[in-house]
Amino acid sequence: MKKTLLTFSWVILFAAVLQGCHFGTFGSWKNDRIEPKVREEIAVLDKKLFKAIMTQDVAGVKQLLSPTLLEKSGKKVDTIVNTMGGAFKATDYKLLDEYYTKNTSENISNDIPAGKDGGNDYTIKYLALNKEMYVSLMVSTKLPINCLITAVYGKYNDGWKLNILHIGEYNILGKTGPDYYAEALKAYDDGNVVDAVNMISTTGEIATPGGEYFKYNNEAEMKDFYEKVIKEANKQYHLPMVLSQVKTIPEIFSIRPQMVSDFGKQGVYPMVGYKSGVALTDTVALKAENDAIQKVVGTIFKGIDKNKAYILYRAFDQIPDGQNYVKHYGFIQKLK
Repeated sequence: MKKTLLTFSWVILFAAVLQGCHFGTFGSWKNDRIEPKVREEIAVLDKKLFKAIMTQDVAGVKQLLSPTLLEKSGKKVDTIVNTMGGAFKATDYKLLDEYYTKNTSENISNDIPAGKDGGNDYTIKYLALNKEMYVSLMVSTKLPINCLITAVYGKYNDGWKLNILHIGEYNILGKTGPDYYAEALKAYDDGNVVDAVNMISTTGEIATPGGEYFKYNNEAEMKDFYEKVIKEANKQYHLPMVLSQVKTIPEIFSIRPQMVSDFGKQGVYPMVGYKSGVALTDTVALKAENDAIQKVVGTIFKGIDKNKAYILYRAFDQIPDGQNYVKHYGFIQKLK
């Protein structure tokens, strides 16, 4: 099964109304340093929340919301739960991290560094409405595209309630945004600009899985690199590009990343879109044309045929306008 990136690009956020920030201090504990009793209480709520989202149980999610969040979110809850549960349908999750925080007063900012090594380091930031706060970062498992559920609870007189809930794409085929960024950097250093663009574009799809509450520490760096590579690619390659080396004179108009989730073929590969010089109904001539394109594509786009298993192609009878369906025919080039 092939999926175009963005197929599941649902980024959902709703939060309780935040009051003005006060002054104060806080202490925070992470993972196994958290009081076992508190951790167990939240674990029960996490399981209820995850199950309710993935089974599209709107009432179940609403039971976990704080009064203010419930009032302000309105019908958004219904849309979010139905959208996310329908898009992911995950059956299990793992905890990326969890944080328990005690504040000296309400309505103070909690800035919590994860303290991880490498590019996946991040910071949690939110306005704490309660003196006791808890952040659970739940990552769905066993899906081609997994989501991050950022659940921020506050301790009320009647127990823990959700003040903030954000759901966004976290990884693609097991790799996070910073992971794909590292691949983009390597491709760029090797002089393979097209691969660098595809990898940094993939990064962009999952660079902000927790919205404003979860920020990778190298987010600005990733954005700057994206702008740099896109600019260089546009300067180096002018699309649409006529392939005069091929007898039928096809015209390449796009190269973009595409995910393949089939077992044994998993990966993010370049998808080359081109306007064919032959009728799509003539499959013999169409195949001969694509064979000819495969022979020259690596000489035109440096590195596109290196360090990967496949290149995907889609032949169109006209360049799509982005609004209307255009007939097309697909091919796969196996590289190794």
